[in-house]
Amino acid sequence: MDSLETDFSNKHLKGFAKGLYIGMLAITLVIAIVSFVLNETRDLVLILPIIIILAMTMFTDRHSVHIPPVLIMMMCATFYLSVIGRLLTDVTAVILVVNFLVGVNFGILGLILVYILLKSMPGVRNENPGMVIFFVMSTAITTYIVMRMMQYYIAMFWTNIENIELSALMDEMLMVILGAAVVCVLYYEDDRHNLFKYTLGSFLEENSEALGLENRQREDILRLIQEGESERLEFKSTLRTNLDTMETDKRMEKSVLKTIVAFLNTDGGNLLIGVDDEGEIIGADLYSFENKDKMGLHLTNLISSKIGNSFLPYISFNLVDFDDKVIIRVKCDPCPLPVFYKDGKIEIYFVRSGPRTEELTGMTLIGYIKNREGDRKMKKMRKRFKDSRPDIPNSENGGSDES
Repeated sequence: MDSLETDFSNKHLKGFAKGLYIGMLAITLVIAIVSFVLNETRDLVLILPIIIILAMTMFTDRHSVHIPPVLIMMMCATFYLSVIGRLLTDVTAVILVVNFLVGVNFGILGLILVYILLKSMPGVRNENPGMVIFFVMSTAITTYIVMRMMQYYIAMFWTNIENIELSALMDEMLMVILGAAVVCVLYYEDDRHNLFKYTLGSFLEENSEALGLENRQREDILRLIQEGESERLEFKSTLRTNLDTMETDKRMEKSVLKTIVAFLNTDGGNLLIGVDDEGEIIGADLYSFENKDKMGLHLTNLISSKIGNSFLPYISFNLVDFDDKVIIRVKCDPCPLPVFYKDGKIEIYFVRSGPRTEELTGMTLIGYIKNREGDRKMKKMRKRFKDSRPDIPNSENGGSDES
């Protein structure tokens, strides 16, 4: 019954979304015609991509690129706000806001292009944040310039198209840059991109197969399996099913969470669920869940309840298909704060020691945390010193300051 209700709800939601897109497409076409008749053509350049995106969303199948509804809403809202602003007496403030939003949209477009080129989900391939931000800003500015160049050259041959003055162009470009810069700041501050869950994250997840992201993820996992278990890599056969009894077993979940906690408390690492100790791909226990979404939600809930929501930014995971099997790749970054596994009212501290997960207690735990904090402060001091003296070769510790 629940499954039937879910299917009905999904179909109803898809029908509503399609109706909404049809309505937005009709409104956009009407605005385009009226604007052309009234010679208010400054925003016509924005109309063509919106029409194309809406048409693609409605009339292409799921094997084509799927654009998340939030992105579509943002682009349409920006355009409609621009049109409404031109009906007002004082349009200056509205134009500034519109161009700021254009910069935000172009900034998100830049982020999407970065990860399409990387063929990766955010945080999986240890991308350089500085290079990502540079690419985002370059994409936003270039896209805006190309858009206005199109309008300029079309206006040279078609007098009905309104041109834009240089001073207005500079003001618009400044707001576009500010909008894109805000996207960059949010990207830099939000390590796991939770703020972009329904834009960047949704786009990459929905189009992972079409963009070749899944192939790249499979290649990465196969490479990790060949390396074998180590201090920063561990295999688990199952998420919650005991393979001897084929029943749900809390000990399996605890084993997974212990490893995650240990990675967070040490130097980070990757956990592959669905790979046995010999490195054979047996697939995670997807059969014990309704679907992959339910499995992912279960793992998220486990992390939230047994480790804590505050540590979610240091943990990311992807479910990757291998034919009829699925592997969960959990990537953990080193956490600056001590992380504990919550077993009822007891909190347990785990670390990695070679390819093993070990529990620390008493003075051993206190000494480990103090030494770890001291090492982190020393690495920060060395990094600040090296940044202030670029003439000194970066050879200490193998040239790496990664904490």
